Amino acid sequence: MDIYIMRHGETAWNRAGKIQGSSDIELTETGKELAVLSGDGFLRDGILFDRIYTSPLSRAVETAGIIREKAMNPQAPEPSFFVDDRLREMCFGKYEGQVLREIKKTDSNIVNCFSRPSAYIPDPTGESYEHLFLRIGSFLKEVLLPLEQEKELRRVLVLCHGTVIRAFLALIRETPLDEFW
Repeated sequence: MDIYIMRHGETAWNRAGKIQGSSDIELTETGKELAVLSGDGFLRDGILFDRIYTSPLSRAVETAGIIREKAMNPQAPEPSFFVDDRLREMCFGKYEGQVLREIKKTDSNIVNCFSRPSAYIPDPTGESYEHLFLRIGSFLKEVLLPLEQEKELRRVLVLCHGTVIRAFLALIRETPLDEFW
């Protein structure tokens, strides 16, 4: 079985350099076009998915839906499309909606978040790296690893977010936290 991990399409906050985190920001028209192009590319290359898992955030769900329309295996066993809360983006609390390059000038904690994660201290409304790793590890162990037993599954797509993708890679590669980014 092949597992593809993909990030959602562009949002207005991406374009503006704002920290999105778990804020539910919709795709731009460009983001939708990129999702269509990705789906067309999968189809052109003969990559059809038997199952899709997505974050519950609208930018991921919409991207996953577009990919599903384009590149879902028509013989995929049902159900084939799942929304899983563990795939949502890391919550950056009070930093969400702020322009990263601006806030980095005055807040050393957000600098740590993206350069020395072991020193990052989330505010009470934010999420720690430890919690992020727990939920992504849970998804790996409880969802993805058992799929190996389902012989009819050839390709699985996990549609999520940049920090979540890095968490998957860090867990799989056993990367030290300060090498996360």
